[in-house]
Amino acid sequence: MTINAFLPIGAIGDQDRADTLLELAFLVTAADGRLAAEEAAAFRELMERVRGRTVSDDEVGVLYARFTKELDGATCIDRVKAIAPKLAPDLRESAFRVVLALALIDRDASPQEDALIDVRVALSPPPSSAVPTA
Repeated sequence: MTINAFLPIGAIGDQDRADTLLELAFLVTAADGRLAAEEAAAFRELMERVRGRTVSDDEVGVLYARFTKELDGATCIDRVKAIAPKLAPDLRESAFRVVLALALIDRDASPQEDALIDVRVALSPPPSSAVPTA
């Protein structure tokens, strides 16, 4: 089974919105300091799904390099906290599903990946958007 089975996402036309989601996914794959083959394949599938087209090895490499540079000097958790608020509200639930799927795709959840599951808190809508109750 591929990660696409878990993705309620199609192509995202706005590249900034797409890249925020992709960076969150990257951070999960980078959390434990090693990139399993299953994680790399799943990230590529996600990137193709979000871009709405096949992507080249070079495109994946450029994105990995950019995200790695953005991470320089910070932890994955710190970076998640910095970028999660920028994620469009309509992509937050999908982002959480992506993060969870990527954390489990290699069947080897690490403590670092487990800590990133707390991204759910960062992806939650701000309290001001809560629906009032009667």
